Amino acid sequence: MYTMTDYKSKVHNLFFTASYMATQKLRLFGSALYNKAEASFDKVVMPDVTDRLIDSQGNPALVNAYLTYENMETYSDLNYTLVDFAVGFEYRFLPNLAFTADGRYADLGDDGIWVFGDESGSYFFVRTGVTIDF
Repeated sequence: MYTMTDYKSKVHNLFFTASYMATQKLRLFGSALYNKAEASFDKVVMPDVTDRLIDSQGNPALVNAYLTYENMETYSDLNYTLVDFAVGFEYRFLPNLAFTADGRYADLGDDGIWVFGDESGSYFFVRTGVTIDF
């Protein structure tokens, strides 16, 4: 017992990145991301199997089968938007020694909370580091 149904998915991505050597020792960089995703099943229509519920001897055949998928197309919806921005710099003290710092902000808006629950949220972080090339 099975049926066929279509799954539609639309994803749009926009990504921009830039890197600029402000001086011989200072490099600036940044990026921006926009992602919009939507996906869903078409309505699921299961075949009529009432003639298979009892076998030829009159015994129950599909007693444990869940034979309906009502509203599956509703709770399978995926609909989210992700926006992400990052900026940073790298300063070279020596040809093989640099200090780096960057920050990132991301925001996820989940408008179809059926699939994994409400995954909406945002974060911001700043990190610093030292790189040694050898």
